[in-house]
Amino acid sequence: MKEAHPNPNLEDRSPKPSAPAINREVRHLLGKAIHHYRLVEDGDRIAVAVSGGKDSLLLLWLLRERLKWIPARYDLLAVHVDPGFDSRASEILKGYFEQEGFEHRIIHTDHGLRAHSTENRENPCFLCSRLRRKVLFETAREAGCGKLALGHHQDDLIETFMINMLYGGQMAGIVPRQPFFGGEMVVIRPLVLLPARKVEQLARRLRLPVTHNACPSADRSKRLEVRRMLEALYDSNAKIRGNIFHAMSNVNLEYLPPPIDASGHGAANLMQVWLDKACLPGGGRANAVGAASTPERARP
Repeated sequence: MKEAHPNPNLEDRSPKPSAPAINREVRHLLGKAIHHYRLVEDGDRIAVAVSGGKDSLLLLWLLRERLKWIPARYDLLAVHVDPGFDSRASEILKGYFEQEGFEHRIIHTDHGLRAHSTENRENPCFLCSRLRRKVLFETAREAGCGKLALGHHQDDLIETFMINMLYGGQMAGIVPRQPFFGGEMVVIRPLVLLPARKVEQLARRLRLPVTHNACPSADRSKRLEVRRMLEALYDSNAKIRGNIFHAMSNVNLEYLPPPIDASGHGAANLMQVWLDKACLPGGGRANAVGAASTPERARP
């Protein structure tokens, strides 16, 4: 095989360790997330978005490795969307996919360049992310994939929750399983129970070919600010990470104030607002909960 950009270290860096290289905790958390949130089923065809970072590369590797110790069968398609900053990352990934026998698609775009041009002055990350997600959906659909797997881990969920609260004024985040287009496509996040440190340790142990992020906004995002703040809190108390994660699904509506608008006028708490909505014509408990939800503002 001849690569456009030879990488002499690629062969040595390939993840040769098999099942013994995955410690019991990682295997347990991956399986727990998949079963608890119903992420992967027998016969699925799954597109895995691989950016070249440790999270998505590890996800691809773990999903294939998992096939060795479960009776279910599913197919994987690695999809890399090149944002147009530096083609070396896509060339390294192409070599890795071919060497490891992964079915793959590599799509070259100018999304990153457009997002940082005069066409878009306010939020380059939002535009780039939206364009990338569109290509991922289209590629997955064309390849016959009903699911798109993203490499968000537990710390990503916590950071997104904090970003939306601090900078967006809403309590919203990332969910492990998210249907789109009436359920035609389902986005899944199998690493949601894995903390970032475990992902980093295992990716390094497997010597995955993690590529450099050439995005000019990579080191000056709100996410990085929030991450540093959270790391300081984690250093002060080891329980804080887990407490925030569990708080996202342990909401006491009776002790949250009603919104300051017509929908919350006269209500004692947020629970009363939701119950009032459920009593409206054509309402119902499920509709009330759905009406209160908001689209996620997470990175893809």
